[in-house]
Amino acid sequence: MSVFPPRVVMFGSARPVTCAVMDYAHRLADAVNARRPGFVAIETIEPERPLVFVSAITRALRTGAVAHLQMPIEGWGNSVTPGSALFAARAMTRRGRIAVTLHEWTSLNPLRYLSMVPDLVAADGFVFVSPRQRDAFLSTPWVSRAKKRQAPVIPIGPNIMPARIDPVRVVQEQAKLAGEGARRADLIVGFFGVLYASKRPDLLLRATAALHASGVKARLLVCGDFLWDKPQDRGAFLALAGELGLGEWLDFRGRIDDEGELMATLSACDVFLLPYSDGVSLRRGSFQAVSQLAIPMVTTTPERPDEFDAMPALKAKIESAATALCPADAAPEIFAEALKRAAGRKAKAFGVKLDGIWRKAAEQHLSFYDQLAAASAPHPARYRAEPAE
Repeated sequence: MSVFPPRVVMFGSARPVTCAVMDYAHRLADAVNARRPGFVAIETIEPERPLVFVSAITRALRTGAVAHLQMPIEGWGNSVTPGSALFAARAMTRRGRIAVTLHEWTSLNPLRYLSMVPDLVAADGFVFVSPRQRDAFLSTPWVSRAKKRQAPVIPIGPNIMPARIDPVRVVQEQAKLAGEGARRADLIVGFFGVLYASKRPDLLLRATAALHASGVKARLLVCGDFLWDKPQDRGAFLALAGELGLGEWLDFRGRIDDEGELMATLSACDVFLLPYSDGVSLRRGSFQAVSQLAIPMVTTTPERPDEFDAMPALKAKIESAATALCPADAAPEIFAEALKRAAGRKAKAFGVKLDGIWRKAAEQHLSFYDQLAAASAPHPARYRAEPAE
């Protein structure tokens, strides 16, 4: 283990249940540290302590480190602090470098976008996880042309890796999900991921209801939960399930932290449904996670035809006969038909190996950090006005 201070500090939310962005940050830190031990550290702060958050970033910068923020941080809810913390820290010191990974850009709501402007101004470098997000960012007026040109696209890897899956556990889950008697399911539809608007939780239910209307008794398995700062969303979801007559056909597991348990549970499904409102893309860790399993899938058509060109394994999964793509605005009945069609092609389903994505992401991030460090080599007079700490 390195005795030197970390050269990169990733900052994020200390909420026990956050969005997948923080899961990604931990995976990335592990992958980078596997190549340069002790190079990256993660520091998490509670949302109620904005001054502590700014102080921690300032402290990292004063050591000459890169302060790296993953945005947007859903674990901070509606707080505007993450969008101005880097700017505030930069006002405290000129040392160090600031990096921002923008996991989402095209579908940000206007208030979230405006809250992030100060940090965009303060950042020295940007990373994107999808070419679509980067292309959309090129039009922003808040960042110099040079910084936009230099921003790399570094695809995320799966937050969940399929460690050995216990076949006995899978059989047990299959029996549990199938049910008995009049409540025995013909089809198990699975969903994995954090539930929020762009994941279309209402469509998950309406597509399942459409299956029932067509004579298929489907059970919906949900492995994931709603964002902590929107507690009413879960209640609304469960209420809608009741209104659609799906009370006994919904198996809501919530977030499952044990990876072995999660993958065994998901392996018991007949077909996955991931109805992203903006189309399936490289930035969707939930898509990557379930792609590793040999189970049919229904998802929404990528908005860019070349979205997966850089990742042949995922491109093959998208183009598989066992994957059905639907327009994002398709009716629930269209998704229901696609689920039946995909499930009928289970023999053609395959899982993809994605282990190498994290290794490549680590190498690309190290190159990005090295470039930031080289760019920050100051003229000796640069820091004269700042007292030594």
